[in-house]
Amino acid sequence: MSKADVVNEIHRNARVNFPRRNVITKDIDDLWQADLIDMQSVSKENKNFRFILTVIDTFSKYAWAFPIKTKSKEDVCYNFMKLLKTRVPKNLQTDNGKKFYNDKFKKIMNSYNINHFSTFSTKKASIVERFIRTLKSKLYKAFNLQGNYNWIGDTLNNVIYEYNHTYH
Repeated sequence: MSKADVVNEIHRNARVNFPRRNVITKDIDDLWQADLIDMQSVSKENKNFRFILTVIDTFSKYAWAFPIKTKSKEDVCYNFMKLLKTRVPKNLQTDNGKKFYNDKFKKIMNSYNINHFSTFSTKKASIVERFIRTLKSKLYKAFNLQGNYNWIGDTLNNVIYEYNHTYH
């Protein structure tokens, strides 16, 4: 049994079905969902990057991830602007945290004519929440295989590449 087989066995998901909101989209870039992943527990091995900004296109399930050091509006806006230089959604769904609801982020949304909204329900942005669960699982598998908790650079990029090239 190889090391990869052992890691896959250890990190096998327990099947748990949660109620999810139905999301209906008609085309690519119709609706994106965004959220942050808390990686503070392993920040010392990652140049003090404490969070991962995750964004997913709900139609194609194509995802992006950006390491950020803080939840500040500057860090979130800077990385979101990098993404908006390549593609722009019609709608963006996030949680109602200050990282997404501030004057700077609102200005960016208005300049690109993006409808930014949040839902006030327990189901929230279900697709990005499920993506975060998948991403964390794949990252922790990679941590076990490589023997450290370093996710900056190749590890995160490889996991995102693998996710984006998987049939959904």
